[in-house]
Amino acid sequence: MRAGAPLVVRAALAAALAAAVLAAACPADASPFDRWLRNPYPVAAGFSFPVGDGEGGGGYTDPAGHRYEGWYVATHLGDEYALGIHTGEDWNGRGGGDTDFGQPVMAVATGKVVVARRFPNPWGQVVMIEHIVLDGHDKRRVRSQYAHLSRIDVREGQIVRGRDVIGAIGKDPDGAYPAHLHLELRSDLTLGPTYWPSDHGRDAAWIRQRYLDPSAFIRAHRKLPDPAAEPRIVMVDQARFRMQVREGGRVAREVEIGLGQASGQKRREGDLRTPKGIYFVVDKQKGNFGGEWGEYYGGYWIKLNYPGPADAAWGLANGVVDAAAADAIAAAWGERKLTPQNTGLGSGIGFHGWASEWTGGRAGAHLSFGCVVMHNRDIASWFDDVPLGTMVVIF
Repeated sequence: MRAGAPLVVRAALAAALAAAVLAAACPADASPFDRWLRNPYPVAAGFSFPVGDGEGGGGYTDPAGHRYEGWYVATHLGDEYALGIHTGEDWNGRGGGDTDFGQPVMAVATGKVVVARRFPNPWGQVVMIEHIVLDGHDKRRVRSQYAHLSRIDVREGQIVRGRDVIGAIGKDPDGAYPAHLHLELRSDLTLGPTYWPSDHGRDAAWIRQRYLDPSAFIRAHRKLPDPAAEPRIVMVDQARFRMQVREGGRVAREVEIGLGQASGQKRREGDLRTPKGIYFVVDKQKGNFGGEWGEYYGGYWIKLNYPGPADAAWGLANGVVDAAAADAIAAAWGERKLTPQNTGLGSGIGFHGWASEWTGGRAGAHLSFGCVVMHNRDIASWFDDVPLGTMVVIF
């Protein structure tokens, strides 16, 4: 983006519409498991770049028939220039000038088109897409915006998949600048499509609280979990001390469970809390377990690949792990493999039985060092039915 624009205020209407859509998607009498699973539109299964091959590269042919290789970002989030502080990234083809005019623009991820229309200079034709992103067990909404398009290929309300063509690269209506794509990623859903923070005296800190660095976010979210695509999913509701298993979309079993001795989100080794997030089954064992605490497995152990990427991101932000450890956790988790077990975030999380029969009562059972505890009869009957790689959601 290369110029300012007035604020378009639609926050109240957008919030009311979102609430109505969510209510329609999830009836008031739905269970907490249903509520977690249901979404008004499909979640984003991963992000990619909006031009070229989706990886940040790829060739293209200009209108004159000349071939060029590659793309680059000419202006980045937070760059200061004559018109203020930039709110996203300006993507250009390596050929320069208008060589990229008319090249296809792709949705960075699956989502719902919330804006698809023309605005006054300098915005021109704009598409905005809202995405549901699973960061651990939390669902966050992020909006991607594509400006200066030469054409729009989608309509408002349409559901698009990642890499669907939504338009083509164009120019600002006055033609003051060479062709380029202005891309924004917004975490603040109340901002109108033509909002330009510098016109309202906003500083860089304010902008970074509401706009995301597009390339950094895309690289960190290349692959995301999509529970709807799983043939089998296990869900743990900590608030109700319940576990539910669904197979092919149907409830296969629901049982009482116990949790860690301390309440709250697991953050560190030894905090006695059960984590919240999305994990995968990576190991299973049954029989007699040795060691000081062996009898407390109740003869069964189903291990999860905690910590996951969301745990690692928290750990990196709070000085518990370094960047190398966070990257290693994300890479192993993405392949549904065991993540590093030697960090300050803790390890050894899974499902197991107990040394004796237990009762939860109205307050629930806080038993373990952080694992999910099952009644021995329940884990015994379930053990053979849960394959390695099964997705587990703890919320």
